[in-house]
Amino acid sequence: MTSFYIATQLTANKKSYSHFTKSAEKSKIKDFIKSFNGKTLSIKWEDEFQYEFHSVWLRHNCHCESCRHPNGQRLLDPSSVQTSTYLANLNLEGDNLNIIWTNSFGQHHGVVPLNFLRSHTYDKTSLLARRQAAKNGYPCSKIPNISFLEVNSSTLGLLKLLQQINEDGLSIIEGVPLEDLKVVEIANLIGPVEATIYGTTFDVEVTKEPINVAYSNLEIDLHQDLVYYESPPGLQLLHCLKFDSSVQGGESIFLDVFHIADQFRLTHPDLFKVLVEVPATFQKVHYNRDYPVHIVNQKPHIKLNHYGEIVAVYWAPPFEGPLSVAEEDVERYYTAYEMFAKTVKSSLNLLRHRLQPGQLVVFNNQRMLHGRTGFQTNGGLRHLKGCYINIDVFKSRTQVYNNLYGDKRLAKRVGNQCWF
Repeated sequence: MTSFYIATQLTANKKSYSHFTKSAEKSKIKDFIKSFNGKTLSIKWEDEFQYEFHSVWLRHNCHCESCRHPNGQRLLDPSSVQTSTYLANLNLEGDNLNIIWTNSFGQHHGVVPLNFLRSHTYDKTSLLARRQAAKNGYPCSKIPNISFLEVNSSTLGLLKLLQQINEDGLSIIEGVPLEDLKVVEIANLIGPVEATIYGTTFDVEVTKEPINVAYSNLEIDLHQDLVYYESPPGLQLLHCLKFDSSVQGGESIFLDVFHIADQFRLTHPDLFKVLVEVPATFQKVHYNRDYPVHIVNQKPHIKLNHYGEIVAVYWAPPFEGPLSVAEEDVERYYTAYEMFAKTVKSSLNLLRHRLQPGQLVVFNNQRMLHGRTGFQTNGGLRHLKGCYINIDVFKSRTQVYNNLYGDKRLAKRVGNQCWF
């Protein structure tokens, strides 16, 4: 399978991932057959689904007390498990499969729970179903919203917020009290605030000598924040504390860059390949500030997994340094770069919103490009209070809430380079 496997082929798969996960807790084994050489085990469940597991895979997932701690952490020494490991004997006891493995080191008596097996099948159908469930849908045409009261006082309210951000890329919380650190309080409902070179919180307002263009009244083109980090911040929260009616302009703008990249692959496949192969330079080099910074990070604009699916996109023209690649790559890179920039600029999926005092927008910085129109204060004020949350913390919180309080749906991809 080539690295440029077209992700849309996944739509041919008819079994949803939820079918596998929801069946895991209920289904019982109907039959199991060990291969003649003991290298594989075929299991058939009562609902007629049948899967085959490798002996060495089963051994690596043994749940006995010497292989796995009660907290779930593996204790297994991987150097002690040979690929030649085979199944010597097995029997079904309640909800567990008791197995005896044999290799040149001797035998190991262990156990693997049935629900674990059903939840972690790795045949082609199961893997494609998981990938289909994790794919992001079409970009939203309207920014979803939710009330502060619902989020702050209800488990289901927080679940709704998490799902909006995960599935649409962003959400606006209405009716947030106009308190300076309310943004941190809301962030903590999802996860701890992530400190960056801008501190734990930051104020987006016009300053005399801005250390970032965001702290001026200039227009800001679509971009992602802090892409020069190995792992850029995940969620960005911006709480509107002040936005006087006299201020002209200053609208917030958002665009789903994953959708842009997907479309770019279809319309310009050769140029898409260039942005996957040739690295850009992202940087923040600024010494004239209280906390001097010198960060330079070289990586491609688009990253793919082994199926050729997009797992990360980086787009931040304001934070790019000089291209540093082989001579033969310079012109082909800039040809692809120019066309991608035009695709971003001409997109019909741009979302615009003038934040009002008491509104707080939360968006996935690794999926949604953001920016703003330029503005004139005319004696008024535009003041947003912001902070960040780590992307993996957010995805974890979403999956936990989906499993505990929701319908156990799989969290969508969030742009953190995960290959699932």
